[in-house]
Amino acid sequence: MQQIRQAVTKESLFLELQRWCRDGAGKRNRTLQIMSAFASGPAVEALEPFFDVFLSDGNKIEIIVGIDRNGTTRDAIRQLYELQHAYTKRITCSIFNAPSRIAIFHPKLYLLHTPKTVSAMIGSANLTLGGLGNNFESIFLYREVNRQSIEAKHMLNTWSTFANPQPPLRGEFLRQLTAAYANELMLKLPKSSRMEKPESPNGVKDLWKPISKIQMPRSNAPVQNRIRVPQKQIGAFLVIDILTETRETQMQIPLAVVEGFFGLRRDEEGDISLSQIRAGHLTQPIERKVVKSGGTRRNMRRIEMPQIAGKARPLAAIFLRLKRRQFAVVVVPQNSPEFSAVNRLLRDSGQQPDHAVRRYYIGAAHDQRLPLLQTILGATALTTKLA
Repeated sequence: MQQIRQAVTKESLFLELQRWCRDGAGKRNRTLQIMSAFASGPAVEALEPFFDVFLSDGNKIEIIVGIDRNGTTRDAIRQLYELQHAYTKRITCSIFNAPSRIAIFHPKLYLLHTPKTVSAMIGSANLTLGGLGNNFESIFLYREVNRQSIEAKHMLNTWSTFANPQPPLRGEFLRQLTAAYANELMLKLPKSSRMEKPESPNGVKDLWKPISKIQMPRSNAPVQNRIRVPQKQIGAFLVIDILTETRETQMQIPLAVVEGFFGLRRDEEGDISLSQIRAGHLTQPIERKVVKSGGTRRNMRRIEMPQIAGKARPLAAIFLRLKRRQFAVVVVPQNSPEFSAVNRLLRDSGQQPDHAVRRYYIGAAHDQRLPLLQTILGATALTTKLA
């Protein structure tokens, strides 16, 4: 056990959380669990690039936050919902609300699971900028505790107490963050929280400062600020079907698209840098390998995309080419209004060979259809609109 002496030394909850995420990059069997009484938007924003790296190859994240005493803000709910929507099967976000005048939901617990161990941070720190790095907090770190140990069982039981409420707690105290519930919360939660002072405009950057020049794993880049989709840098775009694949986290790419859009020869494998477009912003870029398909699918290539797991098929994707081998993508769910517009484009203008099942359309920056796609990309981030 180690004490994290936050705000007294350079140690902090944030530095350990980002370390967990970076160490988990490229793995598929780790789970990060976060339980916090309160959450703020800037704190979620500060962790988002590390979540993307952690989830790059199939890990999972579970988040439970409380809303008692208006300690959680609207922008925290918005960003948590966007994350969950982007990673349907990889992130689950739930809200704990204990309606009582004298008792509130108040735990702070951070867990990292591997097949054989559990690491934990337990203490007073909320999922806020202050809790992540600025406040004087009481935090105890347990590293790689054997899952069969008494200590690990106590950690897991603490999580389970609130993740699976039993009497005297009631099941309705815990609700998944659906679109309808998110909209409900957006109408009643505060824009800023009285539980902490207004955030510094540079609060996120200040947290990142000690690691801002360190190259992120699976990303080939340092941690990056969220930026609006750079419209002037769009060199070309691709609209393509995502069908039922052999693996639910992979999408197949025809060779004509590999050559004509991604700029790779049909006889080579190569890497591309791929950001998601989330809430109209580019996320941390992840290095993706465009790999050859085996068996009868050698006329295809594959890209691993964990964010498509769990989404009903068919889907569509819009890719933007920003620079050489630098791309951005947004997944268009079939039950969204945007899917109808994309489906019409592919139906009327698809460039696939005759009788091909997978449709696609490649357009240049001056293509007349690009304004339509820019509207889709910027309007809703392809999530259900929140109030």
